[in-house]
Amino acid sequence: MTGPLLMLLGLLAGTTGAPASQTAPPAPVAASSTTAPAVPPVLREISPGIFDYQGIRLDKPKRRISFPGTVNMRVGLIEYLLVTELGKTHESLLATKILPRDIHLAMLLIGAPDNSKANSNEPVPPSAIDTSYLRSAPKLKGSPVRISVAWTKDGKRKEIPAERWIFNLQTNHAMTTGPWTYNGSLVQDGVFLADQELSIVAVITDPTALVNNPRAGYDNDEIWQVQDKVVPPLDTPVEVSITLEEGKSTAVKP
Repeated sequence: MTGPLLMLLGLLAGTTGAPASQTAPPAPVAASSTTAPAVPPVLREISPGIFDYQGIRLDKPKRRISFPGTVNMRVGLIEYLLVTELGKTHESLLATKILPRDIHLAMLLIGAPDNSKANSNEPVPPSAIDTSYLRSAPKLKGSPVRISVAWTKDGKRKEIPAERWIFNLQTNHAMTTGPWTYNGSLVQDGVFLADQELSIVAVITDPTALVNNPRAGYDNDEIWQVQDKVVPPLDTPVEVSITLEEGKSTAVKP
């Protein structure tokens, strides 16, 4: 495990730029008797097949990762299911402190294919995705994953597919239950764009996000809204889980 982990860390470190909204780390300080060397991120085994990495729980036998988040919106139109707390929170149902690069590495460690070249010919969207871009937005290629959300109510744990918290104004029903597409974002000029845009799961097409919605309506930013009748109160702690489904990846081979 240590060898592959180090190789993946090196790969990601070489393609990841500093997140746009975060402060750059301080310049390195010369080593001395009073300064300790920087400690690299640690993959820690909790029990057989279960690991912790940067606050993300990896369940290798179930090909599933889980990490903490919060309810960020309860009403209104959304373009994202999940972003970081410094991302596009004005249009995302959920938010998390976990960085996209760490989620991506965790997914690779549980067996997600590297889809980095599958969508490399698609144009990078504008920071503020608009109707004009979406009119010609592609249906992105990637690996099928299931996303669920768990929370505690009246002392009892509840868990449902994340789609149940999203309403489709066009069909007048909740978003259909089923897989999402793990496309793994894009790399441009050596920058891992998910970390630049801080987007994790998109409801409309956004190839810079790690995960995208493959359902009809992925090209429409006016039909998805929060299912307010079932979503818990704002700031409710949740656990987001992403499970890699068995089945052939839709990614093209490099």
